[in-house]
Amino acid sequence: MLPILYQSPELILYSYPLLMGLGWGVAYEIFFGRVPADVPRLRAQLLFWGVFVFSWAGAKVLFYLTLPADLSKTLLSELSFWTGGGFVFYGGFLGAVAFLLLYRATGHRLTPELLWAILPSVAIGHGIGRIGCFLAGCCYGEKTEFLWGVFLHGAHRHPTQLIEALSLLVLGTYLYRSTRPRLELLVHYLCGYGALRLVVEALRGDLVRGKWGAFTPSQWISIMLIFFGLILLLRIRGPRRSNT
Repeated sequence: MLPILYQSPELILYSYPLLMGLGWGVAYEIFFGRVPADVPRLRAQLLFWGVFVFSWAGAKVLFYLTLPADLSKTLLSELSFWTGGGFVFYGGFLGAVAFLLLYRATGHRLTPELLWAILPSVAIGHGIGRIGCFLAGCCYGEKTEFLWGVFLHGAHRHPTQLIEALSLLVLGTYLYRSTRPRLELLVHYLCGYGALRLVVEALRGDLVRGKWGAFTPSQWISIMLIFFGLILLLRIRGPRRSNT
């Protein structure tokens, strides 16, 4: 599509890392604009940058683990693998969850208000990053004759990157503006993104990471997210039913 936005003898501006960086920058601003006032700035910085580092590593590790063996033999020893493209969002998501559990285990409080600050920043930043995927031509869809098809890799294809980007921006805006209870918003994110990714994965045509049985790795994780979200919803609403 448009992997290079600008090129001169002195500078090459790649669209994918630019949009990735923009996504993290927007996420940073949203997060620190919503962190509760009683949370020390240093602790908030630790939380944000810890999530950043763990999600970066997790996205790389899952990308590596889901590649065919003949493509992944030498990647871990290559600096370009760790600093360049090649991310799996769910690997980053699991890495971020691992850090949040570590954050809590070391005595830091992880309140619903902090989750309320994290969720819209993740969704909106992720949506911006998916625009970078579209410009780079990765994560593309299967061939289609629908009017929304975009010409990519020699055929008209489902614009899976833009579908996900637009949906994430809508979801992130909802999470940002909603006044619903904080834990319910976590449920909405888990179930909403899980359902979105199930659909997007069904339309994708870049199956280099293959399938685990009937589903792709990302679809399996989506199912687990929805399941966990529904369990959390039952726990949230359980006490309300017992008091009626």
